[in-house]
Parts: sequence; C-alpha cells; structure tokens
Amino acid sequence: MREAARQIGVSIAYLSRLLNRQRGLPADKIIKRMEKTLQLDPGVLFDAAGRHDATVTSIFKKNEKARELFRSLEPLTDEDFAKVLETAARLAKKYHPEET
Repeated sequence: MREAARQIGVSIAYLSRLLNRQRGLPADKIIKRMEKTLQLDPGVLFDAAGRHDATVTSIFKKNEKARELFRSLEPLTDEDFAKVLETAARLAKKYHPEET
C-alpha cells in the first residue's frame, strides 16, 4: 500500500481511509492517478464512482448527438457492441490518425 500511495501521490493514511470508505470520493486527478498506478483502463474507477471522467464530459459537451448515440447503445448485444467499437476505432484512425 505504501508504494501505491507514493505513486498516486497521497498519504498512506488517506489511501487507507479511502479504501475503508471512511473518505468521500477523491478528486478527479487522484482517480486518474489511481487508474494509472493500478494499470486500469481509463474511466474504470470513474464508472465505479458513478462519475464521468473529463473525456466523457468533454464528448457530451462537444457534440449534442453524443448523448443520443450513447443511449442508442443500450439494447445492443455484446457482439453488436464489439462491432460498434471496431467501427469507431476504424473511423478514428481514418480521420484522426495522429490521435490513435
């Protein structure tokens, strides 16, 4: 726990209280550092905390259709969802190759 606290940039006491639910949700920057330290996919801890990370918030603010797209995914099967992700990755690579 010491090493994790050091890498995240918090005290051992703070991390202990957080893990024992004696603290409220940490700030976004702490959650991001925790994801990086624990080698989790971006957004996983935000999801667990019931919050959007900055990327998701930015997408929703930038494009009014983003929320509609997101809601349209609800009835899809895992197989359908995988196809949507593949298509999105292909489009991102095609139109924004410098960002992938």
